Amino acid sequence: LVGSEMCIRDRIMTYPVVLPSEEELAGFNTIASPLLEQIYSNRAENKRLSILRDTLLPKLMSGEIDVSAVQL
Repeated sequence: LVGSEMCIRDRIMTYPVVLPSEEELAGFNTIASPLLEQIYSNRAENKRLSILRDTLLPKLMSGEIDVSAVQL
């Protein structure tokens, strides 16, 4: 198996690679950067919300926190 993996890697290394021009790269970054920032922001928010859930849910389930009077 190791020999066949080496053969595949060596073959892949011979494939030509097309590199974008500086203008194309700048255009891509203009679009991709805000999307990546949103992804990172969403991940951070998901982490905070998970921590909040893990903190509050046991207290709600045990009755330590009472929300019966909350009106939505």
